[in-house]
Amino acid sequence: MRDQEQSLCRWLRDHPSNYNYRYDDRASQGLQEALFRSLAADNNDYLHKLFSGNVPHGRGPWLLREAQGAVEGAEYTEAARGKACGHIFKSGEATYRCKTCTMDDTCVLCSKCFDASDHAGHMVYISISPGNSGCCDCGDAEAWRIPVNCAIHTADASIAAGKRKESPILPDELVESIKMTIGRAIDYMCDVISCAPEQLRLHKTKESIEKDERESRLTSKWYGRGDAIEQNPEYALILWNDEKHTVEEVEVQVARACRALVAFGRQKANETNDMGRSVVTYSRDLHELLKIAKIIEDIKITVTIRSSRDTFREQMCGTIVEWLVDIAGCSVENDHNILRQTICEEMLKLWRTGSEASNAAVGKSGIDDHEIDEATTEREYARAQAVHRGIIAAQLAAEDDDDSDDNTNDNDNDYGDDEADSQANEGENDDDMELDLEIVTAADIDGDLEMRTHSEDDTEVDEATFAGYPPPPPPPPPPPQALRPRVQGRTFSDSDSGDPLMPSRVVSKANIEVPKTPLHQSRKPHSRPPAYWLEQPEGYASQEPVPLHEDLRQRVRLDWMILFDLRLWKKARIDLRDLYISTVVTIPQFKRILGLRFAGLYTVLAQLYLIADREPDHSIINLSLQMLTTPSITEEVVERGNFLTSLIAILYTFLTTRQVGHPWNVAVNATLAFDAGSVTNRRMYHFFVDLKYLFGSEYVQEKLRTEERYILQFLDLIRLPQGICPNVRAVGEHVEYETDAWISASLLTREINRLCRQFADSFRWHRGEDEVSLSRVIRATAKATIVNSIGAERKRFDQAEIKAEVKFKTLDAFEFDVDEWGHAPQYQVVEFVVEKEPISFHHALHYTLSWLIDCGKGMSPDQLRNLLHFTSKELMEPPPFKVSIPEHDPESYLIALFDSPLRVCAWLAQMKAGMWVRNGLSLRHQMGTYRGVSQRDLAHHRDVFLLQTAMVTCDPSRVLASMIDRFGMDDWMKGSYRIRPGYEDNQLLDVAEDFIHLMIVLLSDRTSLHPLEDEPHPQSLAIRRDIAHILCFKPLSYSDLCSRLADKFQDLEEFQDILEERTNFRAPEGLSDTGTFELKQDYLLDIDPYIAHYSKNQRDEAETAYRTWLAKKTGKAFVDIVFEPKFRPIRSGVFQDLPRFTRTTLFAQIMYYSLAYALHAKDHTLNIPMTRVEAFQQVVLHLVLAAVLEDTTEEDDLTEESLSSFVHYSLCKNATGGVSGLPTIFMLLRKLSDMDEFKACHSKIRLILHRLQQKRPRTFVSVTAAQGIPIDRLGTDSPMNLAGEDLELKKKQALDRQAKVMAQFQQQQQTFLSNQGNIDWGDEDFSDLESTTTGPAEEHRKLWKYPTGNCILCQEETNDTRLFGTFAMMMDSNILRQTDLGDADFVGEVLSTPPSLDRSADDIRPFGVAGQNRGKVRKLTSDGREIIAERQGLGKGFPLSHAIRGPVSTGCGHIMHYACFELYYGATQRRQSHQIARNHPERMEHKEFVCPLCKALGNTFLPIIWRGKEEVYPGVLQVGLPFDSWLTSHIGHTVSRYQKQALGEDAKSTSNRFQELFVSYSSKAVIPPLANKLIHLIQSQIPLVQQQLGSPTSPHQFIRTQMPGFFPPDEAFSATSPSHPVAPDSHAMGELLSIYNRIRETIKVNRLSSRFPYPVKPPSTDELTNTDTLAKALGFSISATEIAQRGIESEPGSTLLDKIPPLNLTHLRILSETASSYIAIGGLRKSGANASVPEFAEIQKRQLLQLFAGHPQVDRNEEKDAWSKFALPSALAQDPFVLLAEYSIFLVPALNIDIHHIVRLCYLMELVKLTFALFLFQYGMENWPTLDTKLSPSPRRLQAFDGFLRYIMKSANPHYKVTNKLPIQSVTQFSLVVATYALAFLRKAAILLHVRYGVDFPNTGFAEIDEPELSRLTNALNLPSLDEMFCSVGSDVNEGGMPVLQSMAAGWIRHWNWSCEKKPLQQAAQTGIKPSHPAIFELIGLPKHYDTLTDETMRRRCPTTGKELVDPALCLFCGDIFCSQASCCMKDKLGGCSQHLKK
Repeated sequence: MRDQEQSLCRWLRDHPSNYNYRYDDRASQGLQEALFRSLAADNNDYLHKLFSGNVPHGRGPWLLREAQGAVEGAEYTEAARGKACGHIFKSGEATYRCKTCTMDDTCVLCSKCFDASDHAGHMVYISISPGNSGCCDCGDAEAWRIPVNCAIHTADASIAAGKRKESPILPDELVESIKMTIGRAIDYMCDVISCAPEQLRLHKTKESIEKDERESRLTSKWYGRGDAIEQNPEYALILWNDEKHTVEEVEVQVARACRALVAFGRQKANETNDMGRSVVTYSRDLHELLKIAKIIEDIKITVTIRSSRDTFREQMCGTIVEWLVDIAGCSVENDHNILRQTICEEMLKLWRTGSEASNAAVGKSGIDDHEIDEATTEREYARAQAVHRGIIAAQLAAEDDDDSDDNTNDNDNDYGDDEADSQANEGENDDDMELDLEIVTAADIDGDLEMRTHSEDDTEVDEATFAGYPPPPPPPPPPPQALRPRVQGRTFSDSDSGDPLMPSRVVSKANIEVPKTPLHQSRKPHSRPPAYWLEQPEGYASQEPVPLHEDLRQRVRLDWMILFDLRLWKKARIDLRDLYISTVVTIPQFKRILGLRFAGLYTVLAQLYLIADREPDHSIINLSLQMLTTPSITEEVVERGNFLTSLIAILYTFLTTRQVGHPWNVAVNATLAFDAGSVTNRRMYHFFVDLKYLFGSEYVQEKLRTEERYILQFLDLIRLPQGICPNVRAVGEHVEYETDAWISASLLTREINRLCRQFADSFRWHRGEDEVSLSRVIRATAKATIVNSIGAERKRFDQAEIKAEVKFKTLDAFEFDVDEWGHAPQYQVVEFVVEKEPISFHHALHYTLSWLIDCGKGMSPDQLRNLLHFTSKELMEPPPFKVSIPEHDPESYLIALFDSPLRVCAWLAQMKAGMWVRNGLSLRHQMGTYRGVSQRDLAHHRDVFLLQTAMVTCDPSRVLASMIDRFGMDDWMKGSYRIRPGYEDNQLLDVAEDFIHLMIVLLSDRTSLHPLEDEPHPQSLAIRRDIAHILCFKPLSYSDLCSRLADKFQDLEEFQDILEERTNFRAPEGLSDTGTFELKQDYLLDIDPYIAHYSKNQRDEAETAYRTWLAKKTGKAFVDIVFEPKFRPIRSGVFQDLPRFTRTTLFAQIMYYSLAYALHAKDHTLNIPMTRVEAFQQVVLHLVLAAVLEDTTEEDDLTEESLSSFVHYSLCKNATGGVSGLPTIFMLLRKLSDMDEFKACHSKIRLILHRLQQKRPRTFVSVTAAQGIPIDRLGTDSPMNLAGEDLELKKKQALDRQAKVMAQFQQQQQTFLSNQGNIDWGDEDFSDLESTTTGPAEEHRKLWKYPTGNCILCQEETNDTRLFGTFAMMMDSNILRQTDLGDADFVGEVLSTPPSLDRSADDIRPFGVAGQNRGKVRKLTSDGREIIAERQGLGKGFPLSHAIRGPVSTGCGHIMHYACFELYYGATQRRQSHQIARNHPERMEHKEFVCPLCKALGNTFLPIIWRGKEEVYPGVLQVGLPFDSWLTSHIGHTVSRYQKQALGEDAKSTSNRFQELFVSYSSKAVIPPLANKLIHLIQSQIPLVQQQLGSPTSPHQFIRTQMPGFFPPDEAFSATSPSHPVAPDSHAMGELLSIYNRIRETIKVNRLSSRFPYPVKPPSTDELTNTDTLAKALGFSISATEIAQRGIESEPGSTLLDKIPPLNLTHLRILSETASSYIAIGGLRKSGANASVPEFAEIQKRQLLQLFAGHPQVDRNEEKDAWSKFALPSALAQDPFVLLAEYSIFLVPALNIDIHHIVRLCYLMELVKLTFALFLFQYGMENWPTLDTKLSPSPRRLQAFDGFLRYIMKSANPHYKVTNKLPIQSVTQFSLVVATYALAFLRKAAILLHVRYGVDFPNTGFAEIDEPELSRLTNALNLPSLDEMFCSVGSDVNEGGMPVLQSMAAGWIRHWNWSCEKKPLQQAAQTGIKPSHPAIFELIGLPKHYDTLTDETMRRRCPTTGKELVDPALCLFCGDIFCSQASCCMKDKLGGCSQHLKK
């Protein structure tokens, strides 16, 4: 070694001790630094260039990708251009598959490559990656049919040419250093991991742990002196991750074992979950560590104890892998490939062993079984492991003895200095672990651990020889030709006899033993595998020398890294997989080598994956997806790795033994190992997927066609599940125990059935092509199927359905078969009774045969018949081997083959008839799976197809006889309708109907019968058929439609086109609706109601839909419409003569006696109604009609074939034992047509008779004449269609009627115009209309009454006799957003807000920021052109910090008595206490409940106790005292007086005045029964908390009879109480106090906003406190209502109130009055000695001082003292409208102020606040969006606002010079912004005045329709215009200025400055002045496609841990993405969403 390499080795050796064996960030960074410095040859210049000048310093991580600018990954940098992307998909990441471009369904693109490539008009599928093996295929030429050009990776032609000219030359020193460092790092990793235990569940002892420490030391070969020996080393206890334990389980156990806090356990559990393992503790006391380990292992979790040194080194290996991943995609100067190339090259070199490699051999100490039952004791497990270790040790000892000399010689050369010599020596087994690789030559391959007896020796010799043991004596050398596989002329005579030559022909390149499954005894095979399992491809068997990296006999570093996968932890496994994908997989030449080496190790990896893997999702075996989907690699692994045979052998051996084996381990006599659990192992399906990809390869398909061994191997595999899980009918008692084995069996057979179809697709054949391969596979499959069907393999498959050898029975002759000489054929059918014998759904051999016949359906029937016919001698030729074949004729064998699908069909009929109900629900599930949409094409349709095949390859009469016998219809078809034993009346009829229906299906279902030459697009035909049959019932959404369609149809490119062609799409309406597809009416003609998968009800519905549509179209009566089948003729191929079975005499007999049953039903089946018999006859008649239509014989043709005609038989064939007097089918039809019981069948019978007459008119006439029946009496006219002339006549009559009506209408129109000729229809002056609405306000009144109705619980009427109310949900909300004036995007929303928010804004939605989520991306088309496309991403959310949190109240409006509510609430409490395990919707601790009717959530009961409210206009808008006078002279004295009272020490408000106020309000507003009791409230002390009241009604009255309504609008209003008895004096008032007490408690427990904090528990007072919360709730609720109405169209002339739902307005009125009543009732208690009065007094004082701050009559010297005393916040720091709502509750009634004046003041306050805020943010205006010149205000407005702005600026900053000229742009923008905010305020004010004061705004018509809403509301509210409001503050007195208002505006600003005097101006502005956002509110702008969201989540990180998101959730308000259900974001048992909601 060079000095540099020796230095690196010593550094790696000493690194653990340098950090005291504690691996932390410093140790990791130190390792990275050492590796990078070694990589750069310890040259600082090289290092500087490598990091592009960004060499890390300090303690930061050394990341080369970041230093080179690869922020989003090296695969997206410019260095990646011209290379494959290879982006590795994370779990949850979106992947894109363009079916138009891809080769198969595994070729996908990442989101960036998809966006950078053009797929317009393509069929693209988006899916979510599981994140275990996938990578982007962009740049992989083999993945695409159509070239995919990517703007990121596709190389530009000129750039590529320039790069080819460049050949960056790096210094040799640097290149050598790179190779050395990477190679040594990989070697070190192998040295360390080879000593790590593979079996982590071994029994731990002090001795075993110390031995592990000794054997894990680094040797002196490469690491200098090696590891020093420590006397008392330290050890680490390591916790490992698995899939069986939760984080909560582990954290508790770890904390208990370590005697630590749960937080410590949680930390270790989370670390284990994230990383895959965690070091729990360190100690030198092994006994203590063993105790801790024992406690943790009590819950069956894996724990290991290793030395701290080795643990540190394993962690170093994890960092080394991360380092390799980091550098793999980076560059060295201009060379972008050297690092990746070097990594690949170094991984394909030999491992230079530098340790003992004590655990290098896979399975040396056995493996862990992840499915071991928890009941298995540790002792049993340890014993099994000890036995296994003993066997391995014995084998090693024997091997050591044989090769001891070699070992001695090799070990002498341990210290070679030359690297090449060292590698050569290692190739000759210079190390001990190389010996372990040869164990395969002496191992017990079949895994049997039992001791052999002497009697077995003879048999065992052959098996041992076969397995690879040295046989006694040695075999002779094999003949050379034996290496070549035999394909043609194969014979199997020697396959089962001992062929001593065969073992030498078996070449094993695996060189490694497959670990044995623990606790499992493999069953001995009775014979060795046939030759076709042992033949190998020439490339695999070749002994020619090949390069080292392609030699599967030698292990390179890559092999060891793959084999060591199970020893690593989750993070390291993921990183290592990413390394393979980013290096070896993305470079084609290395990907081929990886595939080859992967194939060589696949069998061992399969065993580890299936049995031992703790984390199968992260297994290295998942890389097979990358290998097997590349055509070139598929060819390589199959030819040179024998991969196809190995893969089938893996499945076969594991299914039969639960032990993966090689092809020579296959036991042809084995069966499924149900007991061992192999079938239930879900991991097995990975290998079915691999086999699916192999079968999809063109190369493999060619191999299947040309090499018969693969066919026989596959047949052996699918033979295993044949007939599994049989069922026997339970009679008498229900089955005691229903096993779930059928579930595993169904999953297994589902995968195998899919493989059967894919296997058969390899043999798809067209006429003119060579048919040898197809003929060979059909014959091989038919033979295997027949052998199985006749019971020849029953002894092997003893648990399958076939229990005995097939037997035939001869049926009695059928009378219609008797010829004129009295002879009749007798039919031999299989002897089998469905209801008595075992039967199974699973017949993979039959399905395979059906698919193969489907491939060859273009051949002639005779050709297929010859392929299917076998003699007994042919059947006895192997394979299979040693089976007994009964002697029968070839057709009998076929009858036995076709009997299996026939049995299943009869079985289905019996199950549907209810004969198998005692077998339990599991059988119904099996039937549903068998016939379900996902499996029916693979199962049920295959059985139907085989029966159709039987009809054309066998004697159809014999097939019909078999069907009769299988369905138990023998007696029926001979006229004896007695009930068969074991049947009930209705059951027998149901089975008979299904028997007839099956024949209909066999005749009519022809979708898959047409040869490809006649129907080149059968799948398109099938799609059209299925769409029609699915949508004929009702329109469906896309997802519902797809759930009813087979998956293979949805993947077809033409599916969307066909769907668009056949359906009409209805777009969704509203958020809760979904778009639906409706079948176009014309395609109802394609419906066949008798399709196979329809139920009886569906059949009736489909036929009804068809007949209804046709009746409407043709004008005929519904009863006359008959469904007449339309069959597409089969012109050629196997099935061209399918209808032949309908022309047999036996079929005629079946039809005759089926029709005759209708005449005998009353005699034999009395319990069956005639309507049921009629339904049966409809089915029979349909089959008769179909048979008549399919009869193509000619009447004039007198040949025997012509006489074999169903029509002829129907007219002429007489039944000898049939219905007396009705010997023919014709006579039966005639009889039925005369019976009223079958009236519904008459039209169908007439049609049949009509068709009979058309087919054979002369015979028909002669028959009717012989019967003496006039033809005209038969009514043989076709009821199906109208005669042509009648139809034309009706059309002509309809057109005449239409013309006559139109002429009459035109005449009436002319008459009207002539009579009205003197009317002027021109423009009209509407000035008179306008004058009526704009003149002096004339007061108009109307009365509104509070809602009433029926109580939703007791259903009694609500009235004054009992208190009632409605529900509300009061909770804090962030609905009131505030504009961030520093954010240009949201300021842009304000500037773009339309001037009228009561006009529809649909054309501009999504509005503002929500609609600004679109960007441009650059794409490359397939021809290289660049295009720009739009991409819609995730929009910007509203900032969470800019919102006012306050209480909002909502309600559903339903009404209930309070007594009923108390009962209901008590029942809810009891339910929760009884159902403690349920997650209840309501939280009782928060006073929550759900509405009994609509289930809306609530927490408050609002009483309805008021008289009606008078609605008037203008009402309070007309004031007696003008505003200026009131403000100047009237209110000033009041303000001054209250200020002095507030500052006085003994100043307090007089309670008498408030008592009078409360009494006055209550007597006027409250209903008389309660108002009359106020004296009791004042004088007596009624307890606030009442006992729960009883129910006034009986329980049976609690019935919901109707939806309670609100009070009818036209009901007369009565202000007096209705004449009902009055409640007792204190009872009603006590209930009311109880209601208000509940409101108070709701406020407290939900912590709603209030300035009066009281403790929640225990109640500090029984007073009605927190009065301010209800007032605040009114303001916030009105604001929320107004926000919801923005952009909603109102009627012309009306306000926004017009479109607010009455329910919302009613709720706001109830809330408004509740706030006042709550205060009044609370204030009246105890004669004013209560808490409500002080609260009321304090609030109104504070409001007075706050609102009138700066009033001229307020002493300036004392105002600050008042502010300080009350800690009074500035009015400008609050929302002016919320203040207005609070003023209306407190200040206005307290001082009896006109509300209109307060509205005007608050309006001004809003304008001042806005202007002041804009002044503070004026320096941020440069970021504001450009103003649209069209929106500029008028010059008058600008002038007025300019003065207003100057005054505000002067008030805010006394040093401001008024002469300073403001920029016109600023003034314009400011004025527009202020106007927008003013509009929002006035809209809220209008709602407040309406709901609280009854202002009913009139409709002004069209007078102001063109005015902006601000002007219209200003007029309606009788307020000054906005210009006048500006002038009142900003102008002189002469120009409209008002000094008092100017003083108050300055006072508000002064108050704000005082409250913020300790803060800088800008900071104060940001925290204090936040105007309410006036724009249209939107949720966050969502992407157009869901995948964009998943892409966004990949970029985000968990806000708690900073790691990847788990179950991400998106907040639609602020746009935050966080973990929804992960433990990381859970706090106080609340998940991420609930935690975010609190914000």
